[in-house]
Amino acid sequence: MPYLTVYTNVDFNNSKELVEDSAKLVSIVLGKPINYIVTNFIYNPNMSFAGSCEVKGALVDVLSIGFGNKDKFVADLTDFLSQRLGILDTSNINISLNDAPASKVASRGVTFG
Repeated sequence: MPYLTVYTNVDFNNSKELVEDSAKLVSIVLGKPINYIVTNFIYNPNMSFAGSCEVKGALVDVLSIGFGNKDKFVADLTDFLSQRLGILDTSNINISLNDAPASKVASRGVTFG
């Protein structure tokens, strides 16, 4: 925990690097152990941003038990995605933060709280 899913219309060929580097970023910024972090990048060429599939963008879902400094996390994640995916207009990087209670998240067959 946390779980990061990035949906994007940017065709990337470095998926292993993206998921591993984004896991490190999440771990550092949120102060969470990396062995609990799950990251996933999903390419969909039929996503539209600003009404066009030609406009690069990303839709991001993050689930975590607490976020600490949300503004720092969002800024760092936006910078990471902008640089790695070449999304120059950061208004097309949309992030949904879902702060889950520990009792609603589980791993290894038990909830975190």
